[in-house]
Amino acid sequence: MKIAQRTWTHLVWVALLALCILSACGQKPLLQDVSVAPDTITPDADGQTDLTRITFTLNRTAIVSITLTDAGGQAYTFRAPRRLSLNDQPYTVYFGGVVDGFTLPGEANEFIIAKRMLADGVYTWEIRAETEAGESAVATGTLTIQNADTSLPGIRSFAVSPKTFSPNQDGIDDRVRINLTLDKDVEDLRVYLQGPDGTPHAIPEDEQVTQLNAKGWHTYDYDGGIDAGAEPPPDGVYTVFAEAQDKMGQRVTARETLEIVNAGLPRAYILNGEVKYSATSIVISETLCFTLTVENDSTTPLRTTGPWPGVTYRSDQNFNTLGYSEESGVFRVAMDFDTSLRNYPFRWGIGQPGVDLVQIGENWYLPPSARSLVTGCVQIVEVPVRNPLYYWTGLIHEDVAIAAVNNRVDPNFVTIWEP
Repeated sequence: MKIAQRTWTHLVWVALLALCILSACGQKPLLQDVSVAPDTITPDADGQTDLTRITFTLNRTAIVSITLTDAGGQAYTFRAPRRLSLNDQPYTVYFGGVVDGFTLPGEANEFIIAKRMLADGVYTWEIRAETEAGESAVATGTLTIQNADTSLPGIRSFAVSPKTFSPNQDGIDDRVRINLTLDKDVEDLRVYLQGPDGTPHAIPEDEQVTQLNAKGWHTYDYDGGIDAGAEPPPDGVYTVFAEAQDKMGQRVTARETLEIVNAGLPRAYILNGEVKYSATSIVISETLCFTLTVENDSTTPLRTTGPWPGVTYRSDQNFNTLGYSEESGVFRVAMDFDTSLRNYPFRWGIGQPGVDLVQIGENWYLPPSARSLVTGCVQIVEVPVRNPLYYWTGLIHEDVAIAAVNNRVDPNFVTIWEP
């Protein structure tokens, strides 16, 4: 009797198992309610049937991909395999004929094609889903593409100059010029710098040359952000990217390398704003001298030039008469006075070559975080129209700025006597 009961129970379980297998234990299909409509598109950005709407329901978490295959058997990726979770609502994505980039036979471009429009034709679409347990489901159908805008938003003649860049406002290779030519009007064009850490640094366009995103020549002037008072990217080898995308989503990328050296926002001060003067009362033909300390409070070297410390001017001279002119980007200590006909006529380098200063290329620099002692004298050879009067010093960053803290530093009230 017990044996018969056990046999009966076994038969019931077998029957239930068979029913479960036949009905998948009541489990819904992995992929269902798949729809691609309309089945014909004309992706030319005219706003009429540019897109088809793809919807599907995923009843279990799975890896899902969407591909299209042309009549010749060539497959194209619209959505690479990615993990999608079970969702109460159908998944929806719009397709406008653009797939992952590919090149045509015999085609050679100056750019990389990231996304590209398919040519006119009839394609078989496939939506494939696969779970980690190995369950899979596939849905297929056909889609016709007509009147597609297949012209690429090509980037031509992409050039970066110079290839080595030192954004530190020293007047030498402080800026990079980037040029490119667009083959067509685009929806978006951007140029940016990217280093090993992956951080992008946007480069603004000079919009005075060509209208934004328009076909034609575009140019960019990059200073590392330093003109806006920002620290430039650190030294290293970077990649400059140019990316163009048209209205239908075709996207191409061009790239060049750029090396950044001696980068930094220059900061220098007359230490403590203190200047030692030799006198407050002098007789015609005597000299008024000063001594001060310059501190490089930045991470970049500071370029300078002569006349060098220790040089004596006559009061009827200036740095031009000594054979020096203004140089964009150099730092110089200077002296001025109340009745001067020009701004800071007496100027000196911010250190001694080979002593405080180091040579980089053909120029002399005060190293980062270094200090230098600067002295200079002016021989007073005539009584100024205002007497007594103030003499003061300053630290000039020529053709860039005279920081407020470095302008009219420690004025000295001087009386000049005639013998």
